[in-house]
Amino acid sequence: MFRRQGYHAAGVDKVMEEAGLTAGGFYAHFASKEALLAETLAPAAASALRDEPIEHLTGRAWAEAFVERYLSPAHLVKTEDGCPLPPLVSEVARAGGPVKASFEAIVRGLATRLQNQAGGDVSEDRALAVLALCVGGLGVARSVQDGALAERILAACRDLALAGLFADASVQTSARPPRKRKAR
Repeated sequence: MFRRQGYHAAGVDKVMEEAGLTAGGFYAHFASKEALLAETLAPAAASALRDEPIEHLTGRAWAEAFVERYLSPAHLVKTEDGCPLPPLVSEVARAGGPVKASFEAIVRGLATRLQNQAGGDVSEDRALAVLALCVGGLGVARSVQDGALAERILAACRDLALAGLFADASVQTSARPPRKRKAR
């Protein structure tokens, strides 16, 4: 429901109704709606990213297939069952620590898997950048009205992600120390 309607639009009553439970029982299981989101992000990502057609692959073949499938027209329309990162990224940015920690664990895990599977001298920063391009590219493609433009966005991001992942390892990202964020 959070992927389909967004975190803020999905009320506790609707979430519980979809789960086949009454709203009154919600707080027996979770302290808040945010606690529910924090707890459900990892299983949602695991089920969405479990991809039998590529699970038998390893190394570069797996990394290429991951990028191809993540930035595919099929994933474009799978908002409800697809990866929870694109539809929830802006809402997680405004969430509390436990939600961000759960989201971060998914990001780190995916980036590590990309880095390990791509092999060679792919840095963690490069894997993070490719993952960010995949998540952001899918989110932008889902946000435009023109289907042809959405497909162009996916194709351009796929090309750039694959080029970035398998580019000459001597061309590394220029990761600078992060700037301190101002408290908001």
